[in-house]
Amino acid sequence: MELIYIGDHFYKDSQTVMSPIYTVDGARSDWGFVKIALQSGESVHIRQATEKEISYYTNRLNNMIAARERLK
Repeated sequence: MELIYIGDHFYKDSQTVMSPIYTVDGARSDWGFVKIALQSGESVHIRQATEKEISYYTNRLNNMIAARERLK
């Protein structure tokens, strides 16, 4: 399992829609999936997201927050 860590604030700021960890191909993951992978003998590699990756997820978060604000 290959993951990137984008930061805990994404989970809180997105009201749990986003996760602090994603697979390298962009699928949402969580610590429960990490635990299951480890229990089944799979190796888990987590790295810090690159600036480009953080920018992508920050943009997604900002769009999500903007859409939420428009609904108010």
